[in-house]
Amino acid sequence: MTSISNKNGRDELPLGAPATKTLVAQFTKRDLMLYALGIGFCNDSYDDKDMIDRELRFVYEHHPKFEAFPTFLLALSFVAGRPSEGLQSAFGIRPFPPESMTNSRDDGSNCGILPQEFFKNREDIEEVQNLPILHISQSLILHDNIKFHTQTDQNMIDPPTQIKLQARILSIKPRSIGTFVTSETKYYQDGSCIATAQMVALILGLDPDNVVSLKAPTNNHLVGGSKKAKPSTQDSSFNSNTLTSANQNTCKEKTVLQYRIPQNAALLYRLSGDYNRIHVEDDLLGSDEDQGGRDGISEQKTQKSGAVLHGLCTMGYALRAVLHHADHHQISKSHGGEVRLASVRCNFVKPVYVGDSLRVEVWDEEDRTSRDETGFDVCFRVYRDVGRACSGVKQIDIEKQSDVVVDKGKARFCLCSKRLGTEVVR
Repeated sequence: MTSISNKNGRDELPLGAPATKTLVAQFTKRDLMLYALGIGFCNDSYDDKDMIDRELRFVYEHHPKFEAFPTFLLALSFVAGRPSEGLQSAFGIRPFPPESMTNSRDDGSNCGILPQEFFKNREDIEEVQNLPILHISQSLILHDNIKFHTQTDQNMIDPPTQIKLQARILSIKPRSIGTFVTSETKYYQDGSCIATAQMVALILGLDPDNVVSLKAPTNNHLVGGSKKAKPSTQDSSFNSNTLTSANQNTCKEKTVLQYRIPQNAALLYRLSGDYNRIHVEDDLLGSDEDQGGRDGISEQKTQKSGAVLHGLCTMGYALRAVLHHADHHQISKSHGGEVRLASVRCNFVKPVYVGDSLRVEVWDEEDRTSRDETGFDVCFRVYRDVGRACSGVKQIDIEKQSDVVVDKGKARFCLCSKRLGTEVVR
């Protein structure tokens, strides 16, 4: 992936609100394939040989239905940058934290995720850089499909596709546990907004008395999973039996899929842009005294050995199961057309470690108002099962030995009469 931006990288907002960063990221099909491999595609064993072919559409550039996995856009926030950096190698390693998560002080130094004007005592900014930042929640609305650029000459096999990002802070809420920061990123291609994402991060331990709060705009609303969300034309349709695991249970109203996180999962996923050392060096989590059992990390580290998996990687695994459930939904079957993802959101409750066994449960939204002629909503939750793959353990025992790692997941699906496909620009 490569990155550029406008000259200044910022568009000024009204006084009192932080500036909007305008960044640009470029990606190739190779980036799409690395991302899909990072969330486990083609890593499981299947009895149905057609399953491998359906997963190949995300990892093989010559597949007739090759496309980007919906949450790939979220990875672009980690590689987007400013124009002064120039065009780097398409697969160059990026610094962490990325440009989208940092702000500069008057002297040019980094002041972290919060702009300097939101610190009451700017002398404390330096100490804040050492505080842990937790990813609390993530949401994504897909407004339009990604347009791939194909080669115009034989010398360029995999030409880059460019996406512009506009990132801004929506709200800052100081609390006793720390400061919650809600940010929004809009993704543009050829002048049109193709997606909107919102993230909530917690700066753990940041003194609330040293932070200036910011109230969210009155016209802002939480994205992801809402019936009112703008229908998406992003094609996330799945044919029969797609994205199923070797250990699955699909019924009329509920789908349960289990995934084993391989030991190299974090090493593979970080190639999509998130090069935070915590996903490789497990000792960076510190001792119980350092963390105080925060977010359940220290308590689990006494029982687990290994690095923490990226939260967005866990979300990718979950969405694989969610899409499988939607494709087998009774509404989509009776409709006879394609099912495509319109929006998704979830909360990250506890960390996942490499080597863990994840269980994803997906079920229909009970509220009948969540279903209409245009689509339907589903809910999901992710568990970390204790005891590896839990072989030989009864289902009731598995539930007793499971930790919820992703909660309050919700996705909205739209129905369409024909396959839209990923557009190709020549």
